[in-house]
Amino acid sequence: MTDDRRDPDTGKFSPKFTDEELLAAIDEMEPAGTSEIAARFNCSRQAAYQRLNKLEEENDIISKLVGGTRIWMTN
Repeated sequence: MTDDRRDPDTGKFSPKFTDEELLAAIDEMEPAGTSEIAARFNCSRQAAYQRLNKLEEENDIISKLVGGTRIWMTN
């Protein structure tokens, strides 16, 4: 049996974790790097970055580039 998380109407995959879980992790780990978030939720760095970037665009979190690493903080 496969774990098909694809929405039958849109064809998009549903995330394994909610925005609320992601925000709680950032709050707990603050400041959190993209790789740390990816490891915490067992997803790719790219997937974590896309979700984090979306939350930043929605003004739920902020980020800062420090020494070539983007860190994320709650707003």
